[in-house]
Amino acid sequence: MPVKSAAFSAPSAAAWCAVNSLSEGHLMQLWRWNGANDSFTTLVPVNDADLLSGVFTADGTSKTWGARPRVKPAVEKDPKKQLPLGDLSFIMGASVVLNDKAYAALGDLLRPFGEFLELDLVDAAGLAGGDQRLHFYNVTRMITCIDVTRSEMDGKKVIKPAFLPDAVPDEATIFKDPLRKKADIYLNGAARDALVQRMEKAGLRGSTLRQIG
Repeated sequence: MPVKSAAFSAPSAAAWCAVNSLSEGHLMQLWRWNGANDSFTTLVPVNDADLLSGVFTADGTSKTWGARPRVKPAVEKDPKKQLPLGDLSFIMGASVVLNDKAYAALGDLLRPFGEFLELDLVDAAGLAGGDQRLHFYNVTRMITCIDVTRSEMDGKKVIKPAFLPDAVPDEATIFKDPLRKKADIYLNGAARDALVQRMEKAGLRGSTLRQIG
């Protein structure tokens, strides 16, 4: 399990080692980025039809919304069990939702690899300090990097991926693989380092980074 910090969840220093790919001495490090964190609540749609119709599905393709979808924090029946809403949040699948603070800190880093769509947060419970605009991050950079010959498979479905050596560039890259496009957002080592640095500097909370392996 990852070690959690106040800003986000990340692997312990001892876990920052080689994963799945080693070719002629080249070390490839990959992380999976999820908007969810066990210490924070998630977002849910105000209108269930938005969820059922795939409004929030992020499959690596560009999206357009005619009207901004409305979301709200998930609220527990028992106030003692209620978790706060983070600066980065999860609604479904392979996407991350940012508030204005997170968008200001991370927007220019993330934009080359995807797109932002606006959401309206309805905060009746007061978990976020009132209604506000949020930013749905949809990753559209696709890189074929999963090695199906070494991955754990269920038929044609990849359960636990292994990765092709040297498939991912060395420069900072945030991306999806076509075989896990609805499930995972990946970062290489350079992108992970840049993201963590900005998260720590801005004091952002709510998402999880886990090294793959």
